[in-house]
Amino acid sequence: MRQKQTTPTDYSHAQLTVAAVALEFGVPELDLNARLKGSAEICFARQVSMYLLHVIFNINLTRTAQMFSRDRSTVSHACNVVEDSRDDPIFNTKLERLEAFLVQAPHVPNYVKRAA
Repeated sequence: MRQKQTTPTDYSHAQLTVAAVALEFGVPELDLNARLKGSAEICFARQVSMYLLHVIFNINLTRTAQMFSRDRSTVSHACNVVEDSRDDPIFNTKLERLEAFLVQAPHVPNYVKRAA
């Protein structure tokens, strides 16, 4: 079975998610997309970004991994870490705030090629 390719809409959702998480966690947006691992704070914020992209925008693990230049298993691990972290009421409130913001985000229309 052929894998659905990542779309420009996926990337728009990823950019919005990363920007929102970077603001909420107080980390540089560029660090969340960096190929290097980074500090524990950066890693956790990146895991939250992956989780939200997968859960809120219903983007599968493989496509989410492609957008962060990571492996599918890394995204799966990130989702598990975030789910386990929801036991902390302060973190859960922060995550709910991010989820509410992203759910209300305007729909990003599909990319349309322009005639040359």
